[in-house]
Amino acid sequence: MTTGNAMTGQHPAFRAERGRRVIALWLPHFAVERLGRGRPAAERGGADPVQAVVATERGRRVIAGLAAGVAGLAPGMALADARALTPDLTVADWDAAADRAALRDLAAWCVRYTPLVAFDPASACLTGGIGGDAALWLDATGASHLFGGDGEMVADLVNRLAGFGYTARACMADTPGIAWAVTRAAATRRPDVVVPPGAGIAAIARLPVVALRVPGATAEALARSGLRAIGDVAGLPRAPLAARFGPELARRLDQAAGNQHEPIEPLSPPAPHRVRLGLPEPVGLREDIEHGVRRLLERLCDRLERERSGLRRLRVDFFRAEGDVRSLTVGTGRPVRDPVALFRLIAEHLDKLDPGFGIDVMVIEAERVEGREEAQKALAGALLGAPATGRMDEGVQDLVDRLANRLGEDRVHRLEPVESHIPERAEQAAPPASVSRWSTAVHPPVPRPARLLRRPEPVQATALLPDHPPARFRWRGVDYRIARAAGPERIAPEWWEDLPAGQRRGGRTRDYFRLEARDGQRFWLYREGLAERGEAPQWFMHGLFA
Repeated sequence: MTTGNAMTGQHPAFRAERGRRVIALWLPHFAVERLGRGRPAAERGGADPVQAVVATERGRRVIAGLAAGVAGLAPGMALADARALTPDLTVADWDAAADRAALRDLAAWCVRYTPLVAFDPASACLTGGIGGDAALWLDATGASHLFGGDGEMVADLVNRLAGFGYTARACMADTPGIAWAVTRAAATRRPDVVVPPGAGIAAIARLPVVALRVPGATAEALARSGLRAIGDVAGLPRAPLAARFGPELARRLDQAAGNQHEPIEPLSPPAPHRVRLGLPEPVGLREDIEHGVRRLLERLCDRLERERSGLRRLRVDFFRAEGDVRSLTVGTGRPVRDPVALFRLIAEHLDKLDPGFGIDVMVIEAERVEGREEAQKALAGALLGAPATGRMDEGVQDLVDRLANRLGEDRVHRLEPVESHIPERAEQAAPPASVSRWSTAVHPPVPRPARLLRRPEPVQATALLPDHPPARFRWRGVDYRIARAAGPERIAPEWWEDLPAGQRRGGRTRDYFRLEARDGQRFWLYREGLAERGEAPQWFMHGLFA
């Protein structure tokens, strides 16, 4: 017996999956209790708390969920009948979407116990059926020692939910089937139950067969044959059972006994690395939070150091005492396992963190991890004269990481070369972490302006001859007289592209001139179109020299 509430005994048909421990969590009054959570009487304007939520089913108003302690009524009952029995019944409309959102938030909070949390598809909150209950699965394999044991973990879960205003029942067992059956059907007043390893079938032997999650018609057929309890069918051969009562009964029995694996699909895939820090008391001061984050980063980076890998993306979850989670995510442009550098990225966001009534658990999950030795070898090779890899210097990359985490990943770019001589098409924005395709530095034959306009702007220019530079021009309402000029530099469109007419990037040949006005300003103008080809030339401003 693991705890005072544990069920004992072992059945010969039981062959549990070695070491697996699963928690079935059931909140039978979730739809009603969600409405009253955190709302004292003063905030409700003195109104009585809601006792039932109602929905419209086939044109009738029916009870969709009840509060704990409401006697004589049941979900599915017509509202008119319920009011006849309980005239002062207080009701509210059922908001199924809000229930699903609240259940998702609750599942995120349960990650404080284990990263493998899943919805129970049988709960009414997910199916939209009548009942008003909600349920979750928690795969607690290897996690209970963090809380002092199986019993302590389940009790902590139920007690915290009670503090949030939820009535909860939870059971830890070797298989989901046993945990589900005990949670829903066991005649125990304790809300937290632990079935010791190997005692699963014995723990549910006296429960009705419907607790195996078999269809109601199957349970009725078994009852007509005198097989009412799970223990009546647990030891029977599976083939005759399946032939007479259908394959679902045999499958559920094998899943409960651990002879057939029942998977749990977590809401999010588990991160490859995860570190957790539970605090004896909730903390709210920034220095306390920083201290906890540093400790977690040091533990995580020690592990990465042993594995010769680094972080590319991590998420920090702060579990608040009021029962919700605040998260922040940071990314890096290269594999990093330096706790100081990672902390600098996280600290940028701590000013926006609201600790509420305090943070009692912190978790860091490494969402993306990459090997780092390859990058280090590449850097060493570059220093020894090996071909360039296109990666940034680590100092520059640290700066890029800080800018990207402060401004947003989509607001920091680097330039990537494109096969074109047209200046505005010769480069394009690329993610800063991507490997550059620049193999050698590009040196244009003539100087380029310090500032290139986003788009060329038309100007009115006057030249002495058609192929001469302009003697004067007007741009943005200002007239400029040219003192000196150099050029032209002829740039043609992408003539090598053999594309259909509709996909060509277009444009005409340009003649660029470097001009200096009489007031000293220097410009980069071009004339588009060649007179010798019979084209009508047009002048454009494209850049400004320093």
